[in-house]
Amino acid sequence: MASESSTLGKKAAIYVRMSTHPQDHSIEHQCERLYSYAKDRGIEIVKMYADAGKSGLRINNRDGLRELITDVQARTADFNAVLVYDVSRWGRFQDVDEGAHYEFVCRDAGIQVLYCAEPFENDGSALASMVKSMKRTMAAEYSRELSAKVFEAQRRFAAQGYKMGGSAGFGLRRMCFDRDGKERRTLSAGERKGAITDRVRFCWGPPDEVSIVRHIYSWFIDEHLTDTEIARLLNQRKVVSGTGRAWTPWLVKSILTNEKYAGRIIFNRGSAKLTGLREPNPVADWICISDSLPAIVSPAQFDLAQRERSSRSAPMDRESVLAMLRDIHDHHGKVTVALIDATPGLPSPKRIGETFGTLAEAYALAGVADAEKLQHAKTKRSIQKMREATFAACKLLIERSGITLRDCDDRWCICIGEKIVVKLVVARARYDLKGRVRWRIPIHTAPIPDFVVCVRMDGANAGVLDYYLIPVQEFTEGHIILRAEHPQDRSNYRYSSLAAIFGAEG
Repeated sequence: MASESSTLGKKAAIYVRMSTHPQDHSIEHQCERLYSYAKDRGIEIVKMYADAGKSGLRINNRDGLRELITDVQARTADFNAVLVYDVSRWGRFQDVDEGAHYEFVCRDAGIQVLYCAEPFENDGSALASMVKSMKRTMAAEYSRELSAKVFEAQRRFAAQGYKMGGSAGFGLRRMCFDRDGKERRTLSAGERKGAITDRVRFCWGPPDEVSIVRHIYSWFIDEHLTDTEIARLLNQRKVVSGTGRAWTPWLVKSILTNEKYAGRIIFNRGSAKLTGLREPNPVADWICISDSLPAIVSPAQFDLAQRERSSRSAPMDRESVLAMLRDIHDHHGKVTVALIDATPGLPSPKRIGETFGTLAEAYALAGVADAEKLQHAKTKRSIQKMREATFAACKLLIERSGITLRDCDDRWCICIGEKIVVKLVVARARYDLKGRVRWRIPIHTAPIPDFVVCVRMDGANAGVLDYYLIPVQEFTEGHIILRAEHPQDRSNYRYSSLAAIFGAEG
């Protein structure tokens, strides 16, 4: 440990960390040891950084350590030492060099890191370096061994039909059992089991939720409704979801694709070891329990739902889709989104549009659409792509200029320098009854920005003609009309490129 003469009169911060597993290094215990260490050596503690309930495997989830390192690097720290209980409290980084790096960052800023419960003095000597390296390796290895033990225990309990973490889901609840397998009680949302030796299984939820689950499967299999349509139906009927929020297609899909509703529990589909990314495991490593709880829907019905979903996502037979669109037109004299949705076996309008480019283009290929609608759809798609590309270019030019920016609530707005709001619009070419070209630039549209950057499309709406930077406060009308026969109109706001607007032209 550091000598009293080398620490006398120092101002120090303390860093404490406790993971959620062992309690022998509690925050209170660490603080008591660190304050005692400081008092014995005449060190004044001026600040505390803490990470309670945080793993030491990485810095990303440790706000306390991140704040400490940020203060040190910014040279705003009003202390010249950091007191830590031991090397493992600093971190159990799997790359032992990472812990050494953060200590070096402190030392480079003139701040000494002191490990108060270690039997060596952190004085930069060869012996201290060797001991710290060994301690860091031991801390990392401890985490690896603990991870392996925890995972093996989870495998064993999963094989017995117990649930390994997470929420129960709509239509199900969690039942707590003691170590002898005796039923205790049903756990409410967010409630933890009473003892560490207790185990949890799934059980059925309220009868009305169980009934809704069965309806969802019936709507999907028998009535061929999509996830979106089922979510809309549930919201129309004011059915309360398990999350307390409105039903979404994703929530419906989670019910239709989870084996637990068929009474099957599957554990170890994928795993994320320590700080690694989650990766899928081979099917042979899965643990499948088929009778963990009574099934809400039969296994046969669940498997049928999976086959139905696979058939809907199978590669689309374009010619068959076009033939069905022609059949709809022959029977109804038109083709609409509602008619597509009502036709069994036909993909959703969204999927048809994604496959053919737009719905209008699918109609055109089927011979059931006029040229005007097709051209409008092509123009709309071209403008959308232009808006996305220009918006990305604007952000890049601003960032290169060194000015800070952030996104706004509106998708097409940027906040520059925390104060100035810039909105991007695209003005397409329109033709009046006499065939004259007009461009309409909206100005006062919610949210009202400080400036509008306008992309003016050419006469064919295929490319960019020029750009305008409009200061909104200079205009009282809601929009500006530009006319092809008056090329100098509003020319003081016109630019030949985005780079010219943002001062990036060389």
